[in-house]
Amino acid sequence: MTRRERESPPPSSGPGVAADRSTVDADPDAAVGLVATADAGPAAYELVDSIEEVRLPVAVGGGGRPASASPARRVPEGDRFPAPVDGCWHVDATAVTPLCTADVYVRRPDNSVVATATAEAPARVPPGPHVLELSTAPVKTYVALEGPARVSYENRYPCVSLVEESGDVLGGGAATALGVGNARDDRSDRGDRRGLLLGARSRRTSPAGTVTVPDTPAGFARAISTFGSALATTSPERSFPTLRGHPPLLERGESFEAPPLVERVDTGMTLGVPYSYEALYSATPLAFYLACEVVESDAPYLRAGEVRHDLPSDPDALATTLGELLRHCFTLDCATRACSAGLYDVELDVHETLTERLDPPWEEWYAADLPKRTAAYLEVPTAATLDCLDWPQTTDVTPVAENAPVLPFLAADLSVVRSPPPKPTTSGTGGVDDLDEFVRATREAVRGAALTRSASDGANRRDLVPDVDALVAGDLFRNGTQNAADDSETVVTPHPADSIAQSWVGPGYPMGAAKPTVEAYRRRLDRTPAEDLTIGVTVVCNDEAMIEELGDTYGFRDHVTFDIREERDLTVAELRDLLADDHDFFHYVGHVDERGMECADGWLDLRGVDDTGVDAFLLNACSSYRQGMALVDAGALGGVVSLTDLPNSLATRVGRDLARLFDAGFPLYAALDVVGTGPFAGNAYSIVGDPLVQLCQSQSGVGSVFEIRSVDPEASQITFVSQSYPTRAFGIGTMSHPAVSGITKQYISSGPTEEITADLGDFSDCLNAGRTAVRSENQLFWAEAIDRTWLVERHSTVQQ
Repeated sequence: MTRRERESPPPSSGPGVAADRSTVDADPDAAVGLVATADAGPAAYELVDSIEEVRLPVAVGGGGRPASASPARRVPEGDRFPAPVDGCWHVDATAVTPLCTADVYVRRPDNSVVATATAEAPARVPPGPHVLELSTAPVKTYVALEGPARVSYENRYPCVSLVEESGDVLGGGAATALGVGNARDDRSDRGDRRGLLLGARSRRTSPAGTVTVPDTPAGFARAISTFGSALATTSPERSFPTLRGHPPLLERGESFEAPPLVERVDTGMTLGVPYSYEALYSATPLAFYLACEVVESDAPYLRAGEVRHDLPSDPDALATTLGELLRHCFTLDCATRACSAGLYDVELDVHETLTERLDPPWEEWYAADLPKRTAAYLEVPTAATLDCLDWPQTTDVTPVAENAPVLPFLAADLSVVRSPPPKPTTSGTGGVDDLDEFVRATREAVRGAALTRSASDGANRRDLVPDVDALVAGDLFRNGTQNAADDSETVVTPHPADSIAQSWVGPGYPMGAAKPTVEAYRRRLDRTPAEDLTIGVTVVCNDEAMIEELGDTYGFRDHVTFDIREERDLTVAELRDLLADDHDFFHYVGHVDERGMECADGWLDLRGVDDTGVDAFLLNACSSYRQGMALVDAGALGGVVSLTDLPNSLATRVGRDLARLFDAGFPLYAALDVVGTGPFAGNAYSIVGDPLVQLCQSQSGVGSVFEIRSVDPEASQITFVSQSYPTRAFGIGTMSHPAVSGITKQYISSGPTEEITADLGDFSDCLNAGRTAVRSENQLFWAEAIDRTWLVERHSTVQQ
C-alpha cells in the first residue's frame, strides 16, 4: 500500500485543466464534472471526481471536425441510465473513448446485458436505446446511445462509435479525436440526431468533505443529519456498497460548518431522539442509511412520511431497537432490489426466503419512494428478517463528545452502534465474570507447556503462568489509545452481540473485541494499492526456537507479487530502523513483556517509537497488545495482538493460519474469526486499530471459507456451507456465490449460506482454481493440500 496526500489542489485548478471550467460544467460544486483539458487538444476532456480526487480522460470526435461537449440537465433516475449519476452531458460527436482499460457491458433499457466488450473481443450494439457501462473505470462511467453502434478498442481503450445500419462508422469514430485513421468530411444528419449521452458517478469510497461540529449533542445531531448526502440513491439499490458512499468526516470546533457537497437533503425521513450522546451515537448508522433528519424528542420515534413508528425510551432498549431497525430495513432492501423490477433481477437467497415467509408486494415496494417503502417495512415484524443475514460488526461506544469523530466510519461500515455500552455479563456460577474464566483457561492452557512466548528471562514469569492477580486488577494492561481521554489500564469484557465481530471505543482494553481509533480509521483513507502490485511482507523472528512459524507462509497467490523479507535476531537499533521503513505487513515472532519486544541485545519498547511505515501487522508473542497499540499510535493501520501468555504450539498454529488467511485477502477481523473456532485461540488474540485492514484483495472480492458437512462418494456429491466475510471494498450488500460449477443462486456476502449440495468433482475443480480455506470439524485446511481422495477419506474418518 502507498500513502496518498489529501491536501491536493482542487480539481478545477490542477494542471491540465482549462481555466474556464464553466465552458463545460457550470456547477463547480458537483461531485463529478466534465472539464476541457488545456494541453491535450480541443476534443479532449476529463471527468473529474472531486470526492475521490481522481480523473478520467475522455476523447470525443467524429465528422472530420473537433467535437464538443455541453452540459445537460440532470437525467432523472430510471430515464436514460439504470443507476444514479452525479453528472450528465450531451456529447456533440459520434464517438467517445474513455482513456482507461475496462470491459464494457451493453444493457437494454430493462438493464439486461446483451453483449460484453473486452480488449480481446469487441462487441456490436443492436439498434435501439442502450446504455453502456464501464466495468472498472476510476469514475463510474456510462454512455447512453441509440444503436446501432460498436465497441472496439484503441490501444486497449474502449471506443464507442455510432454506426450506420450497414455497419459503417458515423464520422470516422474516435480516430479523429485521437489523431489516427481516416475521418469522413460530411456529418450525417442521423448522427446529429442520435448523439451520445455521457453519465458519471463518483465511487464515493472517500468522504465528500468535513463537517465542523461544536461539542454539543445538538451540534452533533445537525451533523449526522447531513450523513444521508453521501447516498447515491434512496432506492433499494443503496444496499449495494458502491451506492451508499461514505459520510462526511467530523471535526470538533467552535461552530457548525458544512461544505456544499454534504448539505442536508430532505428525504421525508425523520428520526426523533433525546439530544444525548448515547441516543445520538446509537442512532447514527440508521440515520445515515435512511437519510434521516435528526430532531430532538424525549419520546423517540422514526417518521417515514406521515407514518410515525414509536421507539423505546430506555437507552439500552433504544440502542437495541435502532440496531434491529438498521438490519431490518437493510435486509428488506436487499430482497426488494432482487425483484423483477430491480436493476438486478437475480436469484437471490434472501429474496426467496422472505418471499416464502411474507409473500410481499416486491414490485410495489421497489417503485415506492423512500418514506412509503420504509413505512411498509415497519409493518413487517423484525423477527421475520433478523435471522436472514449475519451482521458483520457491532461497536460499543462510550457516549462522550471526544468519540464523535469515529461515527462516520462506523456508519460507512454499517456497524450497529450500542451506546452506552451494555454492562458485562456474569456467569451463572458464583458470579465469576468472563475475565476470571479467561484467566483460568489461560492457566490451564499454558501449564506444563515446554515453551511459551513470554519473556525468556524467568524472573519476569511465574511458572510460565500470567500474574492472575495483576491481570484481574488491570496492572498488565496498557492505557489504550482512544478518542476519549483514556487513563484506564482495566480490562473490559463487552456484552456479547449478534454479529460476526465486535469493537470497543472507550476506556480500557476489550477482551474478544477490536479496539479501533479515529486515527487508524482516517489512515484507511490515505492508503492506496501500490502501483506495482507488489506486497511487501517483513517477517522478524528473534527466537530460533520459534523458527517453525516461518517458511512457506506468504506468496502463494497468482497475479499478486510478494516481496518477502525475513530477518532474525535483530538488535534494538536494527528493529527500530526496520520499523521506520515502509512495510505492507509486519509479522513478529518472539518474546514480549512489560519492557517491550525482545531483541538480540535488549528490549525495544514501541511506546517510545514516534513514527512507523508499517501498515498492518501480527505480533505473535505473549501479551503483545500494549506493543501493538503503540504501533497503531505510531502510524500503523491495525494488527492482530495477543492478550496473554501463549503456548508455542498454539502460537505457531495460529500464526501460520493467520498469515495464510491474510495472504488470501481476508481482513483482520475475518481472519481472526476463522482461527477463533479452534481451541483457546478465540480468547487469546484480538485486534488493535482498523479491523477491516487487508494485506491484499481477495480473488473473489470477499473472504470465504468452505465448511464441509458431508461427502457421499457413491453419488459423487458433497454438501457444504460457504462462510463469507465483507471487506471494505466489498462491504455488506455485495452479492456472491460459491465458484462451483452449477451453482447460480446469489447470496449476500455476510455469514454462511444454506447447505449446498454439489458434484464432488466440480467442488474439487473449484478448490484447484484458487487458494481456498476449508474447514472440517473445526480444523482449517488449505485447498492446495486437498483432493477428491482426501475429501472422501476425511469424511469417512469423521463418520467413524
